[in-house]
Amino acid sequence: MDNNEIGKFIAHCRKEKGLTQKELGEKLFVTDKAVSKWERGVSLPDITILEKLADELDTDIYSILQIPKKDKSLALEVIEKERVKIKNQFKRKLIVLLIIGVIILGIFVFKMVSFGYSVKHVKYTHYDNKLINLGVPKFSFYMQNSENNYSFKSFRGKAVLENEMKSFLNTLEFMTCNDTVYYYDESVDMTITDYSVRGNILYNTISYSVRNGNYCNLFWIKDYDKKLGGFTSKVMNTDDINIIFIPFVMEDDGSKFQGTLMITDKDDKAIETSMGSFEIKDDELIYYREEFNDKDDTFDIPNKSIFKIKDKQLILKDNYLSKYVSEVILK
Repeated sequence: MDNNEIGKFIAHCRKEKGLTQKELGEKLFVTDKAVSKWERGVSLPDITILEKLADELDTDIYSILQIPKKDKSLALEVIEKERVKIKNQFKRKLIVLLIIGVIILGIFVFKMVSFGYSVKHVKYTHYDNKLINLGVPKFSFYMQNSENNYSFKSFRGKAVLENEMKSFLNTLEFMTCNDTVYYYDESVDMTITDYSVRGNILYNTISYSVRNGNYCNLFWIKDYDKKLGGFTSKVMNTDDINIIFIPFVMEDDGSKFQGTLMITDKDDKAIETSMGSFEIKDDELIYYREEFNDKDDTFDIPNKSIFKIKDKQLILKDNYLSKYVSEVILK
């Protein structure tokens, strides 16, 4: 069976019918390029359209295949070979489609399904002997760091990476200051101040910004120091009463601000010696008494006292010492 002879025959019959390659292709639901390949002997018509082709060209499949009509077995053999060829082509296409489908599914699973995170122990560059903990989504690579910033690359999806980072951050202590939530890791005394996932055509970049110590405490210390004019004693001395308030920061717990309040009369008799904690909200200092060393029961000493902060002075709002002084102003 000669493909070139078959092609010449198809071309001859087509031209006798006055059809263009495009017109014949439209009748057979194939392209004009397919018809051109038949006529050039590059390929043969599929067995599924041989009979239709023969009808359109007013001939028969024996003539198209250049086989004598009497040799019917040869025609059947050719037809069977074409069937096997088509079947094998279909199988190959199906295998290719299955492989492509598996690859696409694998990519989808890799990019969109959560695999969790690993805790990486990385060196904090400002403290050569200090290691900090970062929750890095699995399958991340190529760590970079610059001062307080650390970044990793990942081929996985942005949304799933963000969720895995949030899962790690949820294991840390939430700290709120400066109208912002930060994440404090007490085990290594480190605060994560920011995190992000930035997209790229090929990969995503995972980033952490960190600070040594309790960042909110550092912010509070700076803010309190500014409002109070320093962590120094606030004093009021008159002929009838002496008052000293000493604010300080606990060394073993930097997030707690402590204070001592000592009050004596003109005869140095103790009216109050108390210790407690304090906080500053807006323009007020709130002192919470937690322990008394001395306490004059003739005074109604409250559990907490509120001082208005004005020009770095403390002005007692509820003056329980009015017996001695009309207004308490600690300078």
